[in-house]
Amino acid sequence: MSHRSRCMFSFWQLVLLFLRVLLLTGGSNGEFYSSVDTMQALAYVEKEILDATHVYVKAQEEQLNLYRNFVAQVKREHAMAIDEMQLEEYVGHPLHAFRLLKRMVTDWNGLHELMVNNQAREDYHQKIDQVAKDFGYPDNTDIQGAVKAFNRLQEVYNLTANHLADGIINGKLTETELEWRECFEIGVQLFDLKQYERSLEWFKVAFRILVTSSRKVLNRRKFEFELMEYMAIANFELGNAKSAGILLDQILKVEPTHSAQQTRKYLLHREMLSTKKVEVASDPTWHANYTRLCQGHRLPEPFTGKSLHCYLDAKRHVSFILAPLKVEQVHVDPDINVYHGVLNDAQIEKILQESDQNEMMRSAVSGDKGSATIADLRVSQQTWLNYSSPIMRSLSNLISDISGFDMAGAEQMQVANYGVGGQYEPHPDYFEVNLPQEFKGDRISTSMFYLSDVELGGNTVFIKLNVFLPPIKGAMVMWHNLHYSLDVDRRTIHAGCPVLIGSKRIGNVWMHSGYQEFRRPCLLTCDEEKSSGYRD
Repeated sequence: MSHRSRCMFSFWQLVLLFLRVLLLTGGSNGEFYSSVDTMQALAYVEKEILDATHVYVKAQEEQLNLYRNFVAQVKREHAMAIDEMQLEEYVGHPLHAFRLLKRMVTDWNGLHELMVNNQAREDYHQKIDQVAKDFGYPDNTDIQGAVKAFNRLQEVYNLTANHLADGIINGKLTETELEWRECFEIGVQLFDLKQYERSLEWFKVAFRILVTSSRKVLNRRKFEFELMEYMAIANFELGNAKSAGILLDQILKVEPTHSAQQTRKYLLHREMLSTKKVEVASDPTWHANYTRLCQGHRLPEPFTGKSLHCYLDAKRHVSFILAPLKVEQVHVDPDINVYHGVLNDAQIEKILQESDQNEMMRSAVSGDKGSATIADLRVSQQTWLNYSSPIMRSLSNLISDISGFDMAGAEQMQVANYGVGGQYEPHPDYFEVNLPQEFKGDRISTSMFYLSDVELGGNTVFIKLNVFLPPIKGAMVMWHNLHYSLDVDRRTIHAGCPVLIGSKRIGNVWMHSGYQEFRRPCLLTCDEEKSSGYRD
């Protein structure tokens, strides 16, 4: 198949121009899809490209008019020479001879030089190169990352390709629809990732839109056949050789010399050699709880005698006497509390302004001995803020007053922004083993600030505790990752659900146990992990 050589289609008009210009500049300065903030920056970059292109097109139009006028003038001279008099008589006239010589020596050379040394084109190249140097461009990694995000959103929120292509998300009709070419590209990307079932779904949608489209499509039949060929191979990979054969036969019935002939021979050869059954990948044990909670649904729970309630807390610290904390209990044992309205919009804006001054990097996943790796289970970008500025000193005092912990044991605040379908699969915040050398004790607690609202998706979920928390701007969620005995509390495994629509910004502060001996002392007996909540 030659899909990539014939048509490389992006499913975002926003990045289409950049992918084309990438052929001129090459390279990318970093990821775009993993942060909504960097995706927003693309809109401003595109404005620069749009303005430069407008100037270039206008200059080209003026130059083209100059060419047209010159050619028209020369045509009139030739018409006069051939139609009104003999050519010998024409060139024998001194004025006509002078015009001909002038055109050949001066005018044509000048026109040729103008066409070869196209200043407007050079200016355009320089502008594009400068924008590429300053901002970078998305590349196929970003398209692939965005397609993976589509796949995640479909899996977690039970979204169909048909609905997404028609602009329907969670039953709501949006203003954006996908064209068949964009659905085709999503299918190809998923096919390359060996996500055959999902790719087949997108190929079928692309085929439906293509064959029912009222728009004129050049080489419509060629693309129909290419889609059918992709669908045939995807069916074969899924163990449905019969459907694959039917699709290829339909192509060859109309066009016997089509490349589907070779595809059929290849699949028949593989079928004869293959004795292995198709294995259907099974979801991890936590997946059912994860997707349910991400969708905002809890399992029914028997009453345990522990009721949850909301209350005002003015006794936690003297700073809350006049402005009590608004506390929402979301779980008891382990305790998970949401403190509403602890940050206002002005404070959040200052925090985000500080984070903008730092370089955002793709979030990594912690490994052995503090190592970190980039993985699809965590899709976001992040930076770190210390507590030297007025707003961060205020935040430090707030965390200390609420938690009762010594901030000497606090890590810098991690500010993260989730990208297209951004998520963080179930994970603990504690290390348990292989603590980084600079740590004094494990992460005893987590304080998570929501720095934005999210239109759809992006819940924080605790898969063993049947708890989901929608992001609420200005709120802080706090829980302990360790028992009083400093054993890890495995019930606190949690996840950040994929963002469906909107931008999710959070700020995390982790506290180390090494400084909290007198703030949260051990009990006389070991508090073993209890069996409350749901386990995977």
